[in-house]
Amino acid sequence: MRAAMRQNPNMIRTMLLLSFTLIFLLAYAVYGATSDSGYYLYSTEKNNSDAELNTVGNSPSFQNGKTTWVWEFESNTKNLTWVNVSVSGATQNSNLKIINVDGSFWSHPELGDAFDSNVNCADRINKDGSFVWVTVDCQVGSTHTMSISDGNATFVSFTHPNPAFRDGGTVRAENFEDALKVVNSTFNRTHESGLWQISIVADGNHTEINPLITVNYVNEEVIGVELFQIDAVTEMLWSMSALIGCFMILLVPAFLIYFISQQSNKKERKEVEIALEQDKIN
Repeated sequence: MRAAMRQNPNMIRTMLLLSFTLIFLLAYAVYGATSDSGYYLYSTEKNNSDAELNTVGNSPSFQNGKTTWVWEFESNTKNLTWVNVSVSGATQNSNLKIINVDGSFWSHPELGDAFDSNVNCADRINKDGSFVWVTVDCQVGSTHTMSISDGNATFVSFTHPNPAFRDGGTVRAENFEDALKVVNSTFNRTHESGLWQISIVADGNHTEINPLITVNYVNEEVIGVELFQIDAVTEMLWSMSALIGCFMILLVPAFLIYFISQQSNKKERKEVEIALEQDKIN
């Protein structure tokens, strides 16, 4: 290091110039990568609807030692995502059944408490060159059942486990028009069937009880598609700060060694000069 400094007295200036040039180029590369990422975000709006329930036949009915209540309702099938059923005032230890006529949906008894129960509903795997969704904890089918132990229950289900069909998402495209096409082909879908049936079955004669059933279903629609961007100026400043910090970690020790060696050389030269002067005097 000392020899290099002696051969090139402008080495410090050259090193600093090269360092800050590299810092600027790397920071500009970060800026360029964030100003046009190629990713587009699409946001959605949830439309919650309360279903209008209609009793089916003679409900409640008591047959073969069991009491049965039956309701049916229709839902909007366009971008249908969630279908949730709440039960209150039912007979203890009765059974709830939800049927999607000519359709299928996904659910699990503990899906409503997913954060506490750690339910992993489904997973996407590569099968014969194409990705398909398979069940993990959830069940998929046209019929789902649930036990009502204390007379109250909440049943949560969705029409498909793919998160791209709910709550917005991200797509990659060359431009806005291509992104819009991808979003429409990915998000916009129609559920197989909008006809549903709910029944509660309890042992014994409980025709005097009228359980309260409420059904809420969610349809979503895309409300906006925009290019994913971050504050490029702020990102550039942060990247420059990080790079400067890295270079400081590398350069400061080297410069300290150089300046210490320079001070040591000056001290040695001064001692030599003093010794020479004393020799002359003697």
